[in-house]
Amino acid sequence: MSKKRLDSWKAIADFLNRSLRTVQRWHECNGLPVHRFGGHKGSVFAYEEEIEHWLTGLAQTPGKGQGRAYEAIEPGERRSRDLTATADGMWETRSERNIQTIADLYRRAIDDDARNAVALSGLANALVFCTLNEIMDGSMAYPGAIEALRRIPQRDREPLDAKCPRAWIDMLYHRNWLQARVGFEEVVNKRPSSFALAGLAAIHVAEGRMQEALQRGWEAWRLSPLVPSLGAFFCWIVYLSGDFHQVLDLIAQIRAGGGDGNLVTTVEALVLIQDGSLEANLDRLEKAAARFPQNHTLQGTLGYAYGILGETSKAWSTHAYLTRFAETNRKSNGYALAIASIGLSGSHAVISWLDTAYAEGTFWSLGFGFDPMLRIFKGDPRFERLVSKIGVAAPVRAEAVFPGRVSDPFLECALVGENP
Repeated sequence: MSKKRLDSWKAIADFLNRSLRTVQRWHECNGLPVHRFGGHKGSVFAYEEEIEHWLTGLAQTPGKGQGRAYEAIEPGERRSRDLTATADGMWETRSERNIQTIADLYRRAIDDDARNAVALSGLANALVFCTLNEIMDGSMAYPGAIEALRRIPQRDREPLDAKCPRAWIDMLYHRNWLQARVGFEEVVNKRPSSFALAGLAAIHVAEGRMQEALQRGWEAWRLSPLVPSLGAFFCWIVYLSGDFHQVLDLIAQIRAGGGDGNLVTTVEALVLIQDGSLEANLDRLEKAAARFPQNHTLQGTLGYAYGILGETSKAWSTHAYLTRFAETNRKSNGYALAIASIGLSGSHAVISWLDTAYAEGTFWSLGFGFDPMLRIFKGDPRFERLVSKIGVAAPVRAEAVFPGRVSDPFLECALVGENP
């Protein structure tokens, strides 16, 4: 009698009633029998009979699999694993609405078992996600993610789960471009994940390889189509390529499927302020900024619109609002202030705020060399020097320096080291 075959990770996950990350980890760490066509990069398949045999052996054989039968695990560790599995499942459909719950589940799992490497890696991923979606400030999120990864027990170093958040940190916080790319590529080659594919797309943007960026961004969204921010991230790459009509069409499709949020709305706003009908779009920009008041990039686009349309008082009011956050070290918003300054024709201030945005570790900085908003600065020596730092192979470390309130907000974040 022929064995019944499962022909994808999703089919295997559905059969086991577990998340994709869980079954991939079981294969990598615990010997779940999964096969590949055509070598280690080929498509996967598994047989139900072999999986059931593996499950039976895991439950009955002491010392096999994770080391002990699940029932023999200490209650705290068992709760920790259950919480981690729940968080892993929610991560597959992560959004701005559920990310706080996901982070809380990982934290509770760590409370029950401080050695839980998967929960520590998951928390690091969640913190990076919060930064990318402007839910948390990078000056708080990145150090938290670094500390979570540091606490992974030495015996588990370095689990594949930890390599993706570490690569994001290398790219956006340490600016170690080469190490970030190696990390993302290792994850994508061994166990493809949408978050790693998005990271690889971001690296390609920084390197100026836009076709590869579009391909990887599309693959990331296709792998996790229920994650709206991945669709928004792909739209941002399309925006950088200058195809505004396609961006608006894609955003309409994302929303038609129930997806929305900070990043979706911000990319839409960046298009609306450049499509030639700024006055007609002002009401949409005002509503978007009111809907997401914590999103400073959105506030910056509104400030730009006010400035271009001659509503100078409102433009300066928005600029002052954003500057207050910078002066008190409460928000990384250099890119927002750069956009608002363009509307006020403050070209010198724009470059200074872009320098600040780069040092802050915002992902918007990866696209400075292609950003339609910044084309007017092509050829400016200060702008070209800034762009030349982005995506270079030599590691450049950026750290947020917050010694308290300083007189010059442009200096709140500074590059503090450069390796040859």
